Amino acid sequence: MERVSHGRPPTTVPGMLPLLTAPVAAAVAGHLNLAPAQVTALFAPPAKGFAADLALPCFQLAKGAGKAPPILAAELVPLVSDLPGVTAAAAGPFLNLTFAPAAVAQALLPTLQAVPLAALRASSGAGRTVCIDYSSPNIAKHLAFHHIRSTMIGNSLARLYAAAGWTVQRINFLGDWGTAFGRLIAGWKREGLTLAELEAAPDRVTFLNALYVRASQAEKGDAEREAESRLWSKKLEDGDAEARHLWQVFKDASLTEFQRVYALLGVEFDSWKGEAHYEDKMGPVLAELEAKQLTTIDQGATVVDLPKHLGKAFKKPALIRRADGGTLYATRDLAACDDRFGEFRFDRSLYVVDLGQSLHFQEWFAIAKLMGRPYHDHLRHVGFGVVLLWNDEPGEGLEPGWAKGRTRKGKVMLLREVLEEAVERAATIVAEKNPDLSPDERALVARQVGIGAVVFNDLKGSRTNDNKFRFEEALRFDGDTGPYLQFSHARLCSIERKAAAAHPALPVADPALLSDDHEKQVLLTLARQQSALERAVAEDEPSVLAQSLLGLSAAIAGWLTAGSKDDGLRVLCPDHRLVAARLALVRAARITLGEGLRLLGLEAPERM
Repeated sequence: MERVSHGRPPTTVPGMLPLLTAPVAAAVAGHLNLAPAQVTALFAPPAKGFAADLALPCFQLAKGAGKAPPILAAELVPLVSDLPGVTAAAAGPFLNLTFAPAAVAQALLPTLQAVPLAALRASSGAGRTVCIDYSSPNIAKHLAFHHIRSTMIGNSLARLYAAAGWTVQRINFLGDWGTAFGRLIAGWKREGLTLAELEAAPDRVTFLNALYVRASQAEKGDAEREAESRLWSKKLEDGDAEARHLWQVFKDASLTEFQRVYALLGVEFDSWKGEAHYEDKMGPVLAELEAKQLTTIDQGATVVDLPKHLGKAFKKPALIRRADGGTLYATRDLAACDDRFGEFRFDRSLYVVDLGQSLHFQEWFAIAKLMGRPYHDHLRHVGFGVVLLWNDEPGEGLEPGWAKGRTRKGKVMLLREVLEEAVERAATIVAEKNPDLSPDERALVARQVGIGAVVFNDLKGSRTNDNKFRFEEALRFDGDTGPYLQFSHARLCSIERKAAAAHPALPVADPALLSDDHEKQVLLTLARQQSALERAVAEDEPSVLAQSLLGLSAAIAGWLTAGSKDDGLRVLCPDHRLVAARLALVRAARITLGEGLRLLGLEAPERM
C-alpha cells in the first residue's frame, strides 16, 4: 500500500463539491447576470424527503432578480436540465439537482487521483495561526481517564486545523505551580521523606499522589498545617532553593509518566511551558491592571470588579491575587496569553477545558478586553462534558450504573489503565476474527483497534454532551464505533492487495465507466468530507468529522455489499477497464477514510 504524505496542504485546495456544481453555477449565473462564485456558495444538501443529490436555495437569487423564490426555481429547471448529466426539479423555493453517476465520477475522480488528500484538505486557514491549549494536567498526579477529553479533543482539533491550512501551535500548559505544590512539599517535609525513597518507588507518580492525599487529609481542620502549606507555596514563588529543587523533582517524575501515556495515544505538543514559566511575568500584568485602575482590594485580596466595569453580565468580582500575595489562574492565563500572542501573533487561541471552568474563562477573557488586549476577541473556550464510566462492580454505597470517572468499586480509573485494558480486550476479538494474523500483526492491530475504540468513543458525539464509556460498546465492530471505521479501511486495503495479485497490469482508469448509483454515493460522500472538515474547524467540533466518516463507511459498505450480491458490480470483475475504474474509487475511499481516522487521532489498520 502506498503511503500518502500528510504534510501542510497547498496554499489553495480544490473545492470538491464545486467541481461537480460548476456547470450549474455557470448556467444560473449567466442567466441572472451574476458571477459564478455567487451561486457556487449557495448549494446545500436537499431537504429531507427529497431524492436529490444537492439543492440550490433560491432565496438570495430571487431577491436580486425581483421574483418570488418558487417562481425562480421553476424558471431554472429547463435551463439546468439542458446540461449533460444533470436532472433538475423545483420544490418550492429550492432547485433540486440529481446527477448521473458517470457525471459525478468524471467531475470528482480525476482530482481525487491527482490530489489524494483533496477530500480532507482546505485552504481557509492559509496564513493564519491558531494556538491550542489542551490536556494540561497537574503535576504529581496521574492522567485519570477523564483527561482523555481535553487531550483527544485538542489533539484532533490540532490536526483538523492543520488540514484546513492553519499554522498550529500545540500547547500543554502544565499545572506545575500554585498552592498544591506548597501542600505537597509541606507533606514531604513533615514525613521526612527522601529522594531515595521516591526513586525506589515502582511508580513515582503514585507515590507523589498518595503523599498529596495524605497531606490534604492532614490539613483538614488543622490551621497550623494549612499555614505551613501556604508558607511553602510562598517560598516556592519566592525562589527558595529547597522548594525549587523538590518542585523540579516532582515535575520530572510526572513528565515521564505523561509521556508514556501520550506515546500510546500518538499525542504530541510544540510547547510544554507550564504555569511556572510565567512566575516572573505575572507581576507586570498585575501592575498594568493597577495602573489602569481596574483593581480594588477586597479583604486583602486583589480583584477586578467585573460587575462595575461590565455590568450585569457578571455577578461578582474576579479574584486575581490572594491576600497573602499568591497569584491565581486568571493572572497566569493572562500572562501566558500575552507571551503566546507576542511569539505567535495568533489569529485564534483555543482553551480545551471542561465546561465546569466556563466562568473562569468568561472572567479572564473579559479582563483581557478591559486591558485593551488586541487578541481579546480571538479567544475561545472549547468546553466539554464529563466522562461517565459504567460501574459494573459497585462497592459499598455505590449502585450499578454510570459514574463520573469511577468504576471498579468506586476507584478512579487511570487513562493508562483504560487504554491497556482496551488493547487486551481488542487482542481477544482480533484473534477470533482473524486467526491468520501473525503474533506481531495481532499485537499491532490490537493496539490500533483498542486505543482507536477509546478515542473514537470520546469524539463521536457533541463535545458538550457527557461522554459515556463502556468497553463492550466501544469495541464493537459494527455501529458507530472506531473499530467499524477501521474495519472499513482494512476491507478496502484487502481489495487492493487482491487486485495487485490478480491484475498486475491495468489500463488507465476511465471515470466515465463508474455508472452505478452505489459508486455515485461513495463519490458524493467523499466530496462532502471537505465541508465536514471546514465545519469541524469553524465549530471546534471533531464529532462533525466523526459522523461524516461514519456516513462514508456506510456508503462504502453499501457499494461493496451490492458487489457481493451482483457479480457485475464487483470491484474485481472480468472487465479490466471496469476493474481499473473501480480500483481508483477504492483507492480514493481508502485514502480519505485513512486520513479522516488520522485527523481524529486513530490509526488506520491495513488488516483486521
